Order: sequence, then C-alpha cells, then structure tokens
Amino acid sequence: MTPILRLKKLIFQRKQTQNFPKKKVLILEGGGMRGIFLTGVLQAFSDRGYFPWKLLIGSSAGALTGTAYITRQIHLARDAYFTKLLTGKFIRFTNIFSKENHVLDLDWMVNTIILGPEPIDTSQLKYSPPILITATDCPDNKKPYTVYLNSRKDDIHKSLKATAAIPFLYKGFVEYKNFHLLDGGHLDPIPYKKALELGFKKEDILVIVTRPKGYRKKEESFWIKALYESYYNEERYRHLVDSLNNRYLMYNSILDELENDYQEIKVIYPPAEFEVDRLTRDSEKILEGFEHGVAEAIRFLNTSRKI
Repeated sequence: MTPILRLKKLIFQRKQTQNFPKKKVLILEGGGMRGIFLTGVLQAFSDRGYFPWKLLIGSSAGALTGTAYITRQIHLARDAYFTKLLTGKFIRFTNIFSKENHVLDLDWMVNTIILGPEPIDTSQLKYSPPILITATDCPDNKKPYTVYLNSRKDDIHKSLKATAAIPFLYKGFVEYKNFHLLDGGHLDPIPYKKALELGFKKEDILVIVTRPKGYRKKEESFWIKALYESYYNEERYRHLVDSLNNRYLMYNSILDELENDYQEIKVIYPPAEFEVDRLTRDSEKILEGFEHGVAEAIRFLNTSRKI
C-alpha cells in the first residue's frame, strides 16, 4: 500500500464509539517532530468526535497540535508534518554553528503554517476550551521559570512561536510583553501538575507523551554542553545554562512521579517501536509515527470507555 493510501485509510476510517471515557483536561508533551504521534492521536479523536475537554495544556509541539485540535483544524498539523516540515526550510542543520541563524526557523513556520493559506482560526479560540501554552521566561541573572500563556488572553502567534523556541536551535529569545521566552518544554515538558494545581482531580486528566513508557533522558554530552556554554556565554545567562545542563534530572523526575505517584492519571504512550526523534525528516518514520498515534488513540477509547 502506498503512503498516501495508508494515510487516507487512517483518516477516513471513522467509527462511532459509545460511552466515551470521561476526562476533562488534556496534557500534551512536545518534542519537535515527535509531535506526529500527538497528531495521530488527535486525528483519531477528531474523527470519532471525542472532545470532552474543559482545558488543554501543551508544551512546544503539544501546544501547536493542541491548538489545531481545538480549532477543529487538526489537518493543518497533520499536513504540515507530511509536507512543509520535511522540506528542509524548517530544520536547517547548516546553521548549527551560526550565532544568528536558526536551526529551527520558527518565523518560517509561523508564516507558512500558522498564518498560511488556511491559517489557524483564531475566532474559534473564543468559543473553544482554553489551551494553556507553556513557555520559559529567562530573565537576566535569575533562574528561568515557566509561564502559562492563555489562548483566550495572549497573542496566539507569539505564544506558539515562544513555546517551540528550543534553546540554541532557536537563536535568541522570543520577546513578548516583558518576557524573554524560550521552549515551553524546557522546565515543564509534561504539565500535568498545572492541572492539579488548578484543582482538577487526577482521574480527570489524560496525558499524551511522545516517548515510550520507561524512557529516561540521559545527561547531555560534553559537546552539547559546550555548545550551550559557548552560545550563552554571558554571565547573565548562567542560570539558564545550569538549567539546560541539568534538565535531564528534572525531566526524569517528572516521569518518575507520573508513573509511580500519579497512577490515577491516564497516559497514552507511543509504542516501543516508535522511532521519530526531535529532528527526524524521514517521511516513512513520520508516517509510521502517525499510524502509532491513531492506533494508541483507538486503544485508549476502546479500553477506557467505561472509565
């Protein structure tokens, strides 16, 4: 079967699922091109009319796909992963040692996808459940911290750009209000604790992550640390560099707690054979990742329908 036929089969294989699982908050992890898994899950949810949410919270690619989902435009995220994001205009490896040019060209992404021929329907955001979009504020000489931008109150285009601005891969910061913003996944990559902080019960929450169950992040290599320290070499960025070098500890702690201390929270994981990484541009792997997302969404709906 050709890739196009495989994709069409996934999109138009519609079923009416009864007794949907009753959830209220959807949490979406980021991960660059790993967001294709999220897109597959949300495509399956859209096709089956599964939309019980009062709130979404997303980081990076999770915020981008989540926004397309709540505006009923998940096809924009899907089509971008299969076309525009694979062209070489978004991921520019040749800029890795440039001080000014981005490896991830977020301006191109905003102009081509978010503001493209069919832009994100911002009018729909007034009537949809809000999505909180994580971003990391990096004030001079202070520790970075997470801010939660709101789709009903904040500039959606700036918010989506900021949450995807991966340190070093995006050069500089996204300036918004008084913030100097970077990747929302830096400090709160799987923001389920924000939902708990807002008063939602653990059983009300569904989390979709973009790494298989059991994954743990390794410490950054000497070379990656050297790149961070070379690029953010001014004294005012010392707290940012410290947080970048120690991010693996924070990320693993979040996963440990999610798996061990919050077992009432339902989590959809990619399968072990999921091979998409942050910067993957292999179209076959992208299609397989989408298929994995659709399959895991159907599994969730079928096994959780009475919960």
